[in-house]
Amino acid sequence: MSVELKNVSKRYGKIFAIKDINLKVDKGEFFVLLGPSGSGKTTILRCIAGLERIDEGKVFIDNKDVTSLPPSKRDIAMVFQNFALYPNKTVYENLSLPIENLKKEERDEIIEEVSKRLGINQLLSRYPSELSGGQQQRVALARALVRKPKIFLMDEPLSNLDAPLRVSARKLIKEVQMENSITTLYVTHDQTEAMALADRIGIILNGKIVQVGTPEEIYENPISEEVASFFGNPPMNILDGQIMDVEGKIGVRAEEIKLNEGDFIGMVKDIEFWGDRYLVYIEFNDDEIKAFSQSRLKIGEKIRFSIKKYRVLK
Repeated sequence: MSVELKNVSKRYGKIFAIKDINLKVDKGEFFVLLGPSGSGKTTILRCIAGLERIDEGKVFIDNKDVTSLPPSKRDIAMVFQNFALYPNKTVYENLSLPIENLKKEERDEIIEEVSKRLGINQLLSRYPSELSGGQQQRVALARALVRKPKIFLMDEPLSNLDAPLRVSARKLIKEVQMENSITTLYVTHDQTEAMALADRIGIILNGKIVQVGTPEEIYENPISEEVASFFGNPPMNILDGQIMDVEGKIGVRAEEIKLNEGDFIGMVKDIEFWGDRYLVYIEFNDDEIKAFSQSRLKIGEKIRFSIKKYRVLK
């Protein structure tokens, strides 16, 4: 099923949490909403789910206006940041809740299938307090899956996991989504997560979606200085265009700066070890430039560099 928002706004008092949101997510697409905390990401999900009443605009699911429908009528499964498992119920009982209207034999068949797929079939008699964070995450995902929803809404579901579990859980979510062709909207502030998962990304800043595109499109061609200074790890260097005989600002990725050659000279301010390379902070005129180096440089030393590629920013 497709999801579409047309001119959707939500206010809390006089303050807009989101304003004039227009967005179309295609059937079977994995769409990531990426933005800093407080930018309006979760509010968009809650408006789609029907958990928030919108002040302006309309929400469409599969081209049907669902703006006035309650959450139970929208065929949506939502996975929350805190897993939202019932602590006094076993894993089996947690998984049964979304399908409690079915006969027990049907429930058992569905739960067995999904729990085996997610590797939690040996945990059905346990309580959430007896599970690790990774196991709880799988149970939360399984509970969403047993409904066989047409749409997944995921609100930072991996943020409570440590780094190794995040990687494996991320892979699992993508596999489940692709195998079942589930239209998915996924909220995160983690750029690595967004670029790894998304078919397309929507950058949301201050309650507005400011750019939509594939991870590659946004990485290569941010639409504005605002997006360039946010997207990427590290974000783009924003420099005075006059250094390249251009009016306004230019954006330059760290990997597009070549060290130990060129006409520009700066001073090494700081260095970070990134495993296979070093991230170097260079003081240049009134700017700080980030570049990559294969060897450790000395803080305070002068260094030459050249700019291999840049974009003129709006």
